[in-house]
Amino acid sequence: MNDQQRLLKATRNMFFFTGGEFIGTIGAHIYMFGISFFVLTLTGSASSFALTILCSMVPRIILSPIAGHVVDRLPRKHVVIVSHAMMTVTMLLVFLYTLSFGLNLPVIYITAVILAIFSTFAGIGLTAAIPNFVDDARIQRAVSLTQSSTSLAGILGPVLGGVMYGFFSIEAFLLIHAIAYATALLCEINIDFTLYKKEEPATENHKDEPLIDSLKAGASYVKGHRVLLPIMLVALWINFFFMAAIVGLPYIIIELLEGTSKQLGLIEAMIGLGTLVLSVYISTRKEFQKPIRMMRYGMISIGLLFAFLALPLLIPMGSPGFVFYYMALNFLFGASMIIINTPIMVLMQKTTPEHFRGRVFGLLEMVASGISPIGLVLFGFLYDFVSPSVIILISAGLLIMVTIIGLRPSKVDDEIVTAEVVEEENVSVAKA
Repeated sequence: MNDQQRLLKATRNMFFFTGGEFIGTIGAHIYMFGISFFVLTLTGSASSFALTILCSMVPRIILSPIAGHVVDRLPRKHVVIVSHAMMTVTMLLVFLYTLSFGLNLPVIYITAVILAIFSTFAGIGLTAAIPNFVDDARIQRAVSLTQSSTSLAGILGPVLGGVMYGFFSIEAFLLIHAIAYATALLCEINIDFTLYKKEEPATENHKDEPLIDSLKAGASYVKGHRVLLPIMLVALWINFFFMAAIVGLPYIIIELLEGTSKQLGLIEAMIGLGTLVLSVYISTRKEFQKPIRMMRYGMISIGLLFAFLALPLLIPMGSPGFVFYYMALNFLFGASMIIINTPIMVLMQKTTPEHFRGRVFGLLEMVASGISPIGLVLFGFLYDFVSPSVIILISAGLLIMVTIIGLRPSKVDDEIVTAEVVEEENVSVAKA
Protein backbone atom coordinates (compact mmCIF):
# COMPACT_ATOMS: atom_id res chain seq x y z
CA MET A 1 0.00 0.00 0.00
CA ASN A 2 1.51 3.33 -1.08
CA ASP A 3 1.30 6.58 0.91
CA GLN A 4 -1.62 7.95 -1.11
CA GLN A 5 -3.69 4.81 -0.52
CA ARG A 6 -2.90 4.92 3.19
CA LEU A 7 -4.01 8.56 3.38
CA LEU A 8 -7.29 7.70 1.65
CA LYS A 9 -7.83 4.82 4.05
CA ALA A 10 -7.00 7.11 6.99
CA THR A 11 -9.71 9.52 5.75
CA ARG A 12 -12.14 6.61 5.63
CA ASN A 13 -11.10 5.58 9.15
CA MET A 14 -11.68 9.13 10.41
CA PHE A 15 -15.15 9.19 8.84
CA PHE A 16 -16.21 5.95 10.55
CA PHE A 17 -14.56 6.97 13.83
CA THR A 18 -16.28 10.36 13.99
CA GLY A 19 -19.61 8.97 12.77
CA GLY A 20 -19.57 6.14 15.29
CA GLU A 21 -18.70 8.49 18.15
CA PHE A 22 -21.52 10.87 17.19
CA ILE A 23 -24.21 8.20 16.85
CA GLY A 24 -23.17 6.38 20.02
CA THR A 25 -23.02 9.61 22.04
CA ILE A 26 -26.34 11.01 20.85
CA GLY A 27 -27.99 7.67 21.65
CA ALA A 28 -26.48 7.78 25.15
CA HIS A 29 -27.71 11.36 25.72
CA ILE A 30 -31.23 10.49 24.58
CA TYR A 31 -31.22 7.46 26.86
CA MET A 32 -29.90 9.41 29.87
CA PHE A 33 -32.53 12.10 29.37
CA GLY A 34 -35.33 9.54 29.25
CA ILE A 35 -34.05 7.43 32.12
CA SER A 36 -33.49 10.52 34.30
CA PHE A 37 -37.10 11.62 33.90
CA PHE A 38 -38.29 8.03 34.39
CA VAL A 39 -36.41 7.68 37.70
CA LEU A 40 -37.58 11.06 38.98
CA THR A 41 -41.18 10.33 37.94
CA LEU A 42 -41.07 6.85 39.46
CA THR A 43 -39.54 7.80 42.80
CA GLY A 44 -39.74 11.59 43.12
CA SER A 45 -36.36 11.26 44.82
CA ALA A 46 -33.23 13.19 43.88
CA SER A 47 -31.12 10.64 45.76
CA SER A 48 -32.39 7.84 43.50
CA PHE A 49 -31.38 9.87 40.48
CA ALA A 50 -27.98 10.64 42.05
CA LEU A 51 -27.45 6.92 42.65
CA THR A 52 -27.97 6.29 38.93
CA ILE A 53 -25.19 8.78 38.15
CA LEU A 54 -22.99 7.21 40.83
CA CYS A 55 -23.45 3.77 39.25
CA SER A 56 -22.12 5.25 36.02
CA MET A 57 -19.14 6.99 37.64
CA VAL A 58 -17.68 4.50 40.13
CA PRO A 59 -16.90 1.64 37.69
CA ARG A 60 -15.12 4.09 35.39
CA ILE A 61 -12.95 5.37 38.25
CA ILE A 62 -12.04 1.88 39.46
CA LEU A 63 -11.56 0.15 36.12
CA SER A 64 -9.79 2.82 34.04
CA PRO A 65 -6.24 1.65 34.91
CA ILE A 66 -7.24 -1.99 34.34
CA ALA A 67 -8.81 -1.07 31.01
CA GLY A 68 -5.55 0.65 30.07
CA HIS A 69 -3.64 -2.55 30.85
CA VAL A 70 -6.04 -4.63 28.74
CA VAL A 71 -5.87 -2.15 25.85
CA ASP A 72 -2.05 -2.37 25.85
CA ARG A 73 -2.12 -6.17 26.09
CA LEU A 74 -4.80 -7.15 23.56
CA PRO A 75 -5.56 -5.95 20.01
CA ARG A 76 -7.36 -2.63 20.47
CA LYS A 77 -9.91 -3.31 17.77
CA HIS A 78 -10.97 -6.50 19.55
CA VAL A 79 -11.34 -4.67 22.87
CA VAL A 80 -13.44 -1.89 21.31
CA ILE A 81 -15.68 -4.20 19.26
CA VAL A 82 -16.31 -6.68 22.07
CA SER A 83 -17.08 -3.84 24.49
CA HIS A 84 -19.55 -2.15 22.16
CA ALA A 85 -21.11 -5.50 21.26
CA MET A 86 -21.69 -6.23 24.97
CA MET A 87 -23.24 -2.77 25.42
CA THR A 88 -25.58 -3.44 22.49
CA VAL A 89 -26.57 -6.84 23.86
CA THR A 90 -27.12 -5.35 27.33
CA MET A 91 -29.53 -2.73 26.01
CA LEU A 92 -31.40 -5.29 23.90
CA LEU A 93 -31.80 -7.57 26.93
CA VAL A 94 -33.04 -4.67 29.07
CA PHE A 95 -35.46 -3.71 26.28
CA LEU A 96 -36.87 -7.26 26.09
CA TYR A 97 -37.04 -7.51 29.90
CA THR A 98 -38.93 -4.22 30.09
CA LEU A 99 -41.45 -5.37 27.48
CA SER A 100 -42.18 -8.46 29.57
CA PHE A 101 -41.89 -7.28 33.16
CA GLY A 102 -41.57 -3.50 33.13
CA LEU A 103 -38.61 -1.35 34.17
CA ASN A 104 -37.57 -0.92 37.80
CA LEU A 105 -34.79 0.72 39.79
CA PRO A 106 -32.58 -2.37 40.34
CA VAL A 107 -32.51 -3.03 36.59
CA ILE A 108 -31.66 0.62 35.90
CA TYR A 109 -28.80 0.56 38.42
CA ILE A 110 -27.40 -2.75 37.15
CA THR A 111 -27.63 -1.49 33.55
CA ALA A 112 -25.78 1.70 34.47
CA VAL A 113 -22.94 -0.34 36.04
CA ILE A 114 -22.64 -2.73 33.07
CA LEU A 115 -22.64 0.09 30.52
CA ALA A 116 -20.05 2.02 32.56
CA ILE A 117 -17.76 -1.03 32.68
CA PHE A 118 -17.79 -1.69 28.94
CA SER A 119 -17.79 1.98 27.93
CA THR A 120 -14.57 2.43 29.94
CA PHE A 121 -12.83 -0.27 27.90
CA ALA A 122 -14.29 0.98 24.61
CA GLY A 123 -13.44 4.63 25.28
CA ILE A 124 -9.83 4.04 26.34
CA GLY A 125 -9.35 1.56 23.50
CA LEU A 126 -10.53 4.05 20.88
CA THR A 127 -8.57 6.96 22.33
CA ALA A 128 -5.34 4.97 22.53
CA ALA A 129 -5.80 3.70 18.96
CA ILE A 130 -6.17 7.08 17.20
CA PRO A 131 -2.50 7.22 16.08
CA ASN A 132 -2.91 3.67 14.73
CA PHE A 133 -5.63 4.54 12.20
CA VAL A 134 -4.95 8.24 11.45
CA ASP A 135 -1.76 9.79 10.07
CA ASP A 136 0.28 12.03 12.41
CA ALA A 137 -0.60 15.20 10.50
CA ARG A 138 -4.32 14.68 11.18
CA ILE A 139 -4.33 13.52 14.80
CA GLN A 140 -5.37 17.01 15.90
CA ARG A 141 -8.17 17.02 13.32
CA ALA A 142 -9.38 13.60 14.48
CA VAL A 143 -9.40 14.74 18.13
CA SER A 144 -11.18 18.01 17.24
CA LEU A 145 -13.80 16.29 15.07
CA THR A 146 -14.49 13.80 17.85
CA GLN A 147 -15.00 16.62 20.34
CA SER A 148 -17.25 18.50 17.91
CA SER A 149 -19.40 15.42 17.24
CA THR A 150 -19.65 14.75 20.98
CA SER A 151 -20.62 18.39 21.60
CA LEU A 152 -23.26 18.32 18.89
CA ALA A 153 -24.65 15.08 20.29
CA GLY A 154 -24.69 16.67 23.75
CA ILE A 155 -26.80 19.54 22.39
CA LEU A 156 -29.17 17.50 20.22
CA GLY A 157 -29.56 14.51 22.57
CA PRO A 158 -31.49 16.28 25.37
CA VAL A 159 -33.57 18.19 22.80
CA LEU A 160 -34.58 14.99 21.00
CA GLY A 161 -35.06 13.23 24.33
CA GLY A 162 -37.38 16.00 25.54
CA VAL A 163 -39.48 15.77 22.38
CA MET A 164 -39.60 11.97 22.50
CA TYR A 165 -40.53 11.74 26.17
CA GLY A 166 -43.91 13.33 25.52
CA PHE A 167 -44.78 10.88 22.74
CA PHE A 168 -42.98 7.58 23.37
CA SER A 169 -42.68 5.07 26.19
CA ILE A 170 -39.45 4.28 28.04
CA GLU A 171 -39.08 1.17 25.86
CA ALA A 172 -38.43 3.44 22.85
CA PHE A 173 -35.50 5.05 24.67
CA LEU A 174 -34.01 1.62 25.41
CA LEU A 175 -34.39 0.48 21.80
CA ILE A 176 -32.88 3.69 20.39
CA HIS A 177 -29.92 3.31 22.72
CA ALA A 178 -29.37 -0.27 21.52
CA ILE A 179 -29.64 0.78 17.86
CA ALA A 180 -27.17 3.62 18.42
CA TYR A 181 -24.62 1.24 19.97
CA ALA A 182 -25.13 -1.26 17.17
CA THR A 183 -24.53 1.46 14.55
CA ALA A 184 -21.37 2.62 16.36
CA LEU A 185 -20.24 -1.01 16.43
CA LEU A 186 -20.65 -1.31 12.65
CA CYS A 187 -18.62 1.87 12.16
CA GLU A 188 -15.79 0.53 14.34
CA ILE A 189 -15.73 -2.79 12.48
CA ASN A 190 -14.91 -0.80 9.33
CA ILE A 191 -11.91 0.98 10.91
CA ASP A 192 -8.43 -0.35 10.14
CA PHE A 193 -6.77 -0.20 13.56
CA THR A 194 -3.35 -1.25 12.20
CA LEU A 195 -2.96 1.26 9.35
CA TYR A 196 -0.25 3.29 11.14
CA LYS A 197 0.52 0.91 13.99
CA LYS A 198 4.22 0.86 14.98
CA GLU A 199 5.36 -2.67 15.67
CA GLU A 200 7.69 -3.38 18.60
CA PRO A 201 10.57 -5.87 18.68
CA ALA A 202 9.86 -9.06 20.60
CA THR A 203 12.39 -8.05 23.26
CA GLU A 204 10.28 -5.02 24.14
CA ASN A 205 6.91 -6.71 24.05
CA HIS A 206 5.07 -6.30 27.37
CA LYS A 207 1.94 -8.31 26.56
CA ASP A 208 2.78 -11.08 29.07
CA GLU A 209 3.39 -8.67 31.95
CA PRO A 210 1.22 -9.37 35.04
CA LEU A 211 -1.52 -6.85 35.84
CA ILE A 212 0.09 -5.32 38.94
CA ASP A 213 3.50 -5.05 37.29
CA SER A 214 1.88 -3.54 34.20
CA LEU A 215 0.04 -0.91 36.24
CA LYS A 216 3.23 -0.08 38.17
CA ALA A 217 5.14 0.26 34.90
CA GLY A 218 2.49 2.63 33.52
CA ALA A 219 2.52 4.74 36.68
CA SER A 220 6.35 4.81 36.72
CA TYR A 221 6.40 5.90 33.07
CA VAL A 222 4.05 8.81 33.78
CA LYS A 223 5.93 9.74 36.96
CA GLY A 224 9.22 9.98 35.11
CA HIS A 225 7.86 11.79 32.05
CA ARG A 226 8.86 15.44 31.65
CA VAL A 227 5.52 16.40 30.06
CA LEU A 228 2.79 13.95 31.06
CA LEU A 229 3.16 14.19 34.85
CA PRO A 230 2.86 18.01 35.07
CA ILE A 231 -0.10 17.96 32.69
CA MET A 232 -1.89 15.23 34.67
CA LEU A 233 -1.33 16.99 37.99
CA VAL A 234 -2.65 20.29 36.65
CA ALA A 235 -5.61 18.49 35.01
CA LEU A 236 -6.37 16.90 38.39
CA TRP A 237 -6.66 20.29 40.13
CA ILE A 238 -8.51 21.87 37.20
CA ASN A 239 -11.17 19.15 37.41
CA PHE A 240 -11.39 19.56 41.17
CA PHE A 241 -11.91 23.33 41.17
CA PHE A 242 -14.20 23.16 38.15
CA MET A 243 -16.67 21.22 40.29
CA ALA A 244 -17.31 24.51 42.11
CA ALA A 245 -18.85 25.80 38.88
CA ILE A 246 -20.75 22.58 38.14
CA VAL A 247 -22.38 22.69 41.57
CA GLY A 248 -22.54 26.45 41.95
CA LEU A 249 -24.02 27.64 38.66
CA PRO A 250 -27.40 25.86 39.03
CA TYR A 251 -27.54 26.94 42.67
CA ILE A 252 -26.82 30.58 41.79
CA ILE A 253 -29.32 30.72 38.92
CA ILE A 254 -32.21 28.87 40.58
CA GLU A 255 -31.83 29.75 44.26
CA LEU A 256 -30.12 33.14 44.34
CA LEU A 257 -31.14 34.80 41.06
CA GLU A 258 -34.56 33.06 40.99
CA GLY A 259 -34.19 31.90 37.41
CA THR A 260 -36.30 29.17 35.79
CA SER A 261 -35.34 25.66 34.75
CA LYS A 262 -35.70 26.70 31.10
CA GLN A 263 -33.25 29.56 31.62
CA LEU A 264 -30.82 27.17 33.31
CA GLY A 265 -31.13 24.71 30.43
CA LEU A 266 -30.46 27.45 27.90
CA ILE A 267 -27.42 28.65 29.83
CA GLU A 268 -25.95 25.15 30.23
CA ALA A 269 -26.48 24.36 26.53
CA MET A 270 -24.08 27.16 25.62
CA ILE A 271 -21.12 25.14 26.92
CA GLY A 272 -21.85 22.51 24.30
CA LEU A 273 -22.24 25.18 21.64
CA GLY A 274 -18.91 26.75 22.59
CA THR A 275 -17.07 23.42 22.41
CA LEU A 276 -18.76 22.61 19.10
CA VAL A 277 -17.87 25.90 17.41
CA LEU A 278 -14.24 25.95 18.50
CA SER A 279 -13.60 22.24 17.89
CA VAL A 280 -14.91 22.59 14.33
CA TYR A 281 -12.68 25.65 13.88
CA ILE A 282 -9.59 23.85 15.24
CA SER A 283 -10.24 20.86 12.96
CA THR A 284 -9.71 23.15 9.95
CA ARG A 285 -6.49 24.71 11.29
CA LYS A 286 -2.90 23.54 11.31
CA GLU A 287 -1.58 21.69 14.34
CA PHE A 288 -0.67 23.85 17.34
CA GLN A 289 3.00 24.81 17.14
CA LYS A 290 3.18 25.71 20.85
CA PRO A 291 0.68 23.40 22.60
CA ILE A 292 1.93 24.02 26.14
CA ARG A 293 1.57 27.78 25.74
CA MET A 294 -1.92 27.24 24.31
CA MET A 295 -2.88 25.04 27.27
CA ARG A 296 -1.48 27.58 29.71
CA TYR A 297 -3.49 30.40 28.16
CA GLY A 298 -6.61 28.22 28.05
CA MET A 299 -6.36 27.28 31.73
CA ILE A 300 -5.74 30.85 32.83
CA SER A 301 -8.75 31.90 30.71
CA ILE A 302 -10.86 29.28 32.51
CA GLY A 303 -9.75 30.77 35.84
CA LEU A 304 -10.67 34.31 34.79
CA LEU A 305 -14.04 33.21 33.38
CA PHE A 306 -14.60 31.33 36.61
CA ALA A 307 -14.15 34.54 38.60
CA PHE A 308 -16.69 36.32 36.38
CA LEU A 309 -19.36 33.81 37.50
CA ALA A 310 -19.64 35.88 40.69
CA LEU A 311 -20.33 39.18 38.92
CA PRO A 312 -24.19 38.93 38.84
CA LEU A 313 -24.05 38.29 42.61
CA LEU A 314 -22.11 41.51 43.13
CA ILE A 315 -23.79 43.71 40.49
CA PRO A 316 -27.58 43.23 39.98
CA MET A 317 -28.39 42.57 36.30
CA GLY A 318 -32.06 41.59 36.26
CA SER A 319 -33.63 38.53 34.69
CA PRO A 320 -32.81 39.03 30.99
CA GLY A 321 -29.41 40.46 31.85
CA PHE A 322 -27.98 37.60 33.90
CA VAL A 323 -29.33 35.00 31.45
CA PHE A 324 -27.54 36.57 28.46
CA TYR A 325 -24.46 37.18 30.60
CA TYR A 326 -24.19 33.54 31.71
CA MET A 327 -24.96 32.31 28.19
CA ALA A 328 -21.98 34.27 26.84
CA LEU A 329 -19.80 33.14 29.75
CA ASN A 330 -20.66 29.47 29.25
CA PHE A 331 -19.99 29.74 25.52
CA LEU A 332 -16.49 31.01 26.35
CA PHE A 333 -16.12 28.23 28.96
CA GLY A 334 -16.83 25.63 26.28
CA ALA A 335 -14.41 27.24 23.84
CA SER A 336 -11.67 27.44 26.50
CA MET A 337 -12.07 23.77 27.39
CA ILE A 338 -11.39 22.83 23.77
CA ILE A 339 -8.27 25.03 23.79
CA ILE A 340 -7.09 22.96 26.76
CA ASN A 341 -8.29 19.48 25.82
CA THR A 342 -7.18 19.35 22.18
CA PRO A 343 -3.46 20.11 22.79
CA ILE A 344 -3.44 17.73 25.78
CA MET A 345 -4.88 14.86 23.75
CA VAL A 346 -2.62 15.46 20.74
CA LEU A 347 0.45 15.73 22.99
CA MET A 348 -0.37 12.50 24.78
CA GLN A 349 -0.98 10.71 21.49
CA LYS A 350 2.35 11.84 20.04
CA THR A 351 4.67 11.58 23.06
CA THR A 352 3.43 8.26 24.48
CA PRO A 353 4.95 5.02 23.14
CA GLU A 354 2.58 2.50 21.58
CA HIS A 355 2.88 -0.06 24.39
CA PHE A 356 2.16 2.51 27.15
CA ARG A 357 -0.65 4.47 25.51
CA GLY A 358 -3.58 2.50 26.97
CA ARG A 359 -2.24 2.66 30.52
CA VAL A 360 -1.45 6.38 30.23
CA PHE A 361 -4.97 7.20 29.06
CA GLY A 362 -6.37 4.86 31.71
CA LEU A 363 -4.51 6.76 34.42
CA LEU A 364 -5.68 10.08 32.99
CA GLU A 365 -9.28 8.83 32.99
CA MET A 366 -8.98 7.66 36.60
CA VAL A 367 -7.44 10.96 37.71
CA ALA A 368 -10.03 13.06 35.87
CA SER A 369 -13.01 10.96 37.00
CA GLY A 370 -11.81 10.17 40.51
CA ILE A 371 -11.44 13.74 41.70
CA SER A 372 -14.87 14.82 40.42
CA PRO A 373 -17.03 13.11 43.10
CA ILE A 374 -14.81 14.55 45.84
CA GLY A 375 -15.21 18.04 44.39
CA LEU A 376 -18.96 17.60 43.99
CA VAL A 377 -19.42 16.55 47.62
CA LEU A 378 -17.07 19.19 49.05
CA PHE A 379 -18.42 22.16 47.11
CA GLY A 380 -21.99 20.97 47.55
CA PHE A 381 -21.39 21.13 51.30
CA LEU A 382 -19.61 24.51 51.17
CA TYR A 383 -22.39 26.24 49.20
CA ASP A 384 -24.74 25.62 52.14
CA PHE A 385 -22.52 27.54 54.55
CA VAL A 386 -20.27 29.93 52.60
CA SER A 387 -21.15 32.80 50.28
CA PRO A 388 -21.11 31.53 46.65
CA SER A 389 -19.19 34.60 45.48
CA VAL A 390 -16.44 33.85 48.02
CA ILE A 391 -16.21 30.19 46.94
CA ILE A 392 -16.07 31.16 43.27
CA LEU A 393 -13.45 33.88 43.65
CA ILE A 394 -11.18 31.76 45.88
CA SER A 395 -11.52 28.75 43.54
CA ALA A 396 -10.74 30.95 40.53
CA GLY A 397 -7.63 32.31 42.21
CA LEU A 398 -6.42 28.84 43.20
CA LEU A 399 -7.11 27.52 39.71
CA ILE A 400 -4.98 30.24 38.12
CA MET A 401 -2.24 29.73 40.73
CA VAL A 402 -2.12 25.97 40.09
CA THR A 403 -1.80 26.61 36.34
CA ILE A 404 0.98 29.19 36.68
CA ILE A 405 2.97 27.02 39.10
CA GLY A 406 2.28 23.61 37.55
CA LEU A 407 2.91 24.67 33.94
CA ARG A 408 5.61 27.29 34.55
CA PRO A 409 8.07 27.51 31.63
CA SER A 410 10.99 26.36 33.79
CA LYS A 411 9.13 23.09 34.52
CA VAL A 412 7.50 22.26 31.19
CA ASP A 413 7.60 24.21 27.95
CA ASP A 414 7.16 23.67 24.23
CA GLU A 415 10.87 23.02 23.70
CA ILE A 416 10.59 20.03 26.06
CA VAL A 417 7.51 18.82 24.17
CA THR A 418 9.33 19.10 20.84
CA ALA A 419 12.22 17.07 22.25
CA GLU A 420 9.82 14.38 23.49
CA VAL A 421 8.08 14.11 20.10
CA VAL A 422 11.39 13.93 18.22
CA GLU A 423 12.66 11.31 20.68
CA GLU A 424 9.54 9.17 20.20
CA GLU A 425 9.80 9.49 16.41
CA ASN A 426 13.48 8.50 16.50
CA VAL A 427 12.68 5.46 18.64
CA SER A 428 9.95 4.44 16.21
CA VAL A 429 12.29 4.79 13.24
CA ALA A 430 14.99 2.77 15.03
CA LYS A 431 12.50 0.00 15.81
CA ALA A 432 11.33 -0.08 12.21
